[in-house]
Amino acid sequence: MAVNISADTLLELTNSLTQEQDTTVIIEKVIRTAQDVCNADGATFYTVNDDNFLRLVFSYSKSLKIHKIGSDNKYYTNPTYLPDQRRISPKSIIVTSALNKEIINTPDIYAENFDNSVYDAFDKDYDYRSVSMLVIPVLNHKGNIIGVAQFINAMDLGGRYISFTSEVQKNTQSVCNLLAPFLESHKLSEDYASLLESFIEVLGRAVDAKSPFTGIHCKRVPVIARMLAMAAVQTERGPLKNFEMSDDDWYALHIASWLHDCGKVTTPEYIVNKATKLETINNRIHEIRNRFEILRRDAHIDYLKKRLQNTDTQENLQKEFVARVKQLEDDYEFIARCNIGDIPMTEDDIARLENIAKIRFMRYFNRMLGLSWAERNSISDTELYSHPSLENLIQNREDQVTAPYNHGELYNLRIRNGTINKQEREKINEHIVVTIDMLKALPFPKELSNVVEYAGSHHERIDGKGYPNGLTGSQMSVPAKIMAIADIFEALTSTDRPYKEPKKLSSALAILKELSETGHIDRDLYEVFVSSKVYEDYAEQYMNPEQIDDVNPEDYL
Repeated sequence: MAVNISADTLLELTNSLTQEQDTTVIIEKVIRTAQDVCNADGATFYTVNDDNFLRLVFSYSKSLKIHKIGSDNKYYTNPTYLPDQRRISPKSIIVTSALNKEIINTPDIYAENFDNSVYDAFDKDYDYRSVSMLVIPVLNHKGNIIGVAQFINAMDLGGRYISFTSEVQKNTQSVCNLLAPFLESHKLSEDYASLLESFIEVLGRAVDAKSPFTGIHCKRVPVIARMLAMAAVQTERGPLKNFEMSDDDWYALHIASWLHDCGKVTTPEYIVNKATKLETINNRIHEIRNRFEILRRDAHIDYLKKRLQNTDTQENLQKEFVARVKQLEDDYEFIARCNIGDIPMTEDDIARLENIAKIRFMRYFNRMLGLSWAERNSISDTELYSHPSLENLIQNREDQVTAPYNHGELYNLRIRNGTINKQEREKINEHIVVTIDMLKALPFPKELSNVVEYAGSHHERIDGKGYPNGLTGSQMSVPAKIMAIADIFEALTSTDRPYKEPKKLSSALAILKELSETGHIDRDLYEVFVSSKVYEDYAEQYMNPEQIDDVNPEDYL
């Protein structure tokens, strides 16, 4: 016997749905309520998404005690592509209702001209008899089909199968219509989440694509961050044994790890890619090499002149020439080594560099020709540049300084460690501030408010000597500290950096150990990283085989 639905019942159901986030639970609550209203023995619900596939996602039978949700329903029927069904005749009752957006109420399904093969097979398998059916399409606010509710075998008080009356149909439809706004709202939320996810990955890939030498960094850091966060949550000892992360924390970490370097879109490519000290758009070592070539040629000319003038014996002149060439070759090799930046410069190196820089050569051509207006305006003595002049072998010229960068040759070759000078380092560090500003400008919901902190702290240090805010370990959350370790480990083991060779696993762990002992990264998280063998799981999937050497975790704890 059918049950009359009251306004209070509908209100109570609506309130319960408002608190629910799982669409499968929403579907079950509404369809089970509608099933009680029409006192049907069986009930099913099919969804229709943007892909135009009709999918059975819920089924329940009182007499057969069947209750299936989601993909378990594929036992009965596979997803059906609706556009293909338009050319097929006869169609199933569900497909007909979906295509025509019409309610179908039949006292006997087998007496109708539908494709009943699914029900025939079901009835034979379960020794059942499908008789009366009520099929109700669920439409969104635009009138598009988003689902189909089906009720099978209405029953009277004695349990006999009867037809669905028009009053029962009306009440059942009222309950089914509750599904539309909730399914539509959840679909909209999923679409926005998908859009945000796509935007995040597109921006992350754009940062990677900006430089062919860091093309996988934004993809790999999220992997390491998630592995380490999972290990931290699972650890059962130490200061992190009670550490937990909510679903919102996990999602915030995912977004932050993808976007932690988004500020690099403002960092000049030559700085990101700077493999040598003299590199800007190109490696300017060749300009200096050409000056050495000039000096060698001058030495050869001087030798030939002395030979013609018989100023000394041929043997002595030749020995002098060879010695001069050998000195030029040694000096150039030294300058070239300085340019690489892989070995720290000593005081003796700096002194030798400055002495070589003072060697003079004769320039004959007008240096003012071919300059941009900005370069011309930076030169105070244009007359000097316009006429032949003696110039230093390695120079710091006015036209090599373009605010805020100093491209002076001697200035850059004097860099003591690495290839980046002071102004370039400041510009690189600035990407964190830009990242924070960009993320602050995004209207993240409250549950994702930690994204800015997670992403903006990956260059902070436990001892407070990091940037941009000089935070200490006590001022940083665990996910923020995780980001710092993930960023460093990926950079150490990356195979696409032009300014360094990729580290072997043992070398990378040795560096991390030192950083954990010198206040750079969190010691507790580092120990979890090693003891849980996060490094090993990552290496097996993402590192080159030649980088993976034997590692004893105890040696790094």
